[in-house]
Amino acid sequence: MQQVGWIFRHNLKSLTQSKAKLLMIIGLPILSILIYFLSYGAQSTTAGLKIGLVNEDPGAYTTQMVTWMKADNKEAQSVSLSDGNKKLTSGSLDALVIFEKGSEKSIEALDPQDITVKSIQGDTVNKTVKATVNASLTNMMTMMKASQNSGQDFSKYASTFDQSKISVTQKTTSTQQDVVLMMSMQILGFLCMMLLYAAGNLGELILQEKEDGTFYRLMSTPLSSKVYLFGNALFSLAVVVTEILICLVAMRFAFGIDPGVSYFALFGILFIFAIMAVLLSLALGFTATSRKSVSGLQMILFTLTSLLSGALIPVAIMPSFMQKIAEFMPQYWVMDAITTLQQNGNLASISLNIAILLGYALLFFCIASYKFTKNTRVHSFV
Repeated sequence: MQQVGWIFRHNLKSLTQSKAKLLMIIGLPILSILIYFLSYGAQSTTAGLKIGLVNEDPGAYTTQMVTWMKADNKEAQSVSLSDGNKKLTSGSLDALVIFEKGSEKSIEALDPQDITVKSIQGDTVNKTVKATVNASLTNMMTMMKASQNSGQDFSKYASTFDQSKISVTQKTTSTQQDVVLMMSMQILGFLCMMLLYAAGNLGELILQEKEDGTFYRLMSTPLSSKVYLFGNALFSLAVVVTEILICLVAMRFAFGIDPGVSYFALFGILFIFAIMAVLLSLALGFTATSRKSVSGLQMILFTLTSLLSGALIPVAIMPSFMQKIAEFMPQYWVMDAITTLQQNGNLASISLNIAILLGYALLFFCIASYKFTKNTRVHSFV
């Protein structure tokens, strides 16, 4: 253990002396969150926006729409058209949603028209409010069809629905929740690629120390080759786990992102992936002949598999043949496990995912062990 502790201190000293590496370890997880948070943030919610609701064509459908939008956003308020325009101009309101004459009949005909969104704060607010209105209209169409199929009057059906414990607010914000879940998946997918690159430093480190002779000088000391490899692998795993913790803590406390999954479950899945990434790095380190070759191989392998697996691009939008290819990538099983848990899955439902990730880890461990034992230059020091 003393030898492992020395390796930890040696690597930690080297790491702290390199500001670029420290910045990458701390900054990249947060950067991945910022990229997707800024990309999706404008679409994700109308919470906090002050919205005026003008109903110039009162009826069962438009009134229900106003009720739902108020429930969805505590800042939303009913106003007259003249008052709403004044507040919009003065900045008291961020947007106006106007149900004009004819909107009630158009909704009844399942062809919503004469609903206008006004804002002087630019396209971002306009698109966000329009997305919320469209989500409410979609739910309205669904409820109208359901009430017709059940033979009930819409007002009574809506009242019964509201009194049930299925919250209308949750239903109208399903689009928002879907966006948040999608953003979480993209963040974690990008993180998986960064974890591969972070673990990949282990293989480069071993090759670098072989090339400059440090490795063989260490092998001439009481430090055994197995302890050297175990200590470096353990240190690399600690670095990768640190990146995972930074990302998850930032998601939870700095950005307030709800991934729809327990953070402990997320950590467990990513921890298994981190072990696999470290073992993959060892396998590549022993297989490659030089530091440059392993660096190039890692860049191609990590980027390509991240793209094909759905870690960076959602699998759902890929052609069917590429979706089949994605299933051969370790990252796919991480993303699939998270998706399953988001859909109220349990540990048993992701047991196959965990088994496959552990299988990949075992495969890379066997490759690394085989290449290590076949290295005659190392044998001379064992």
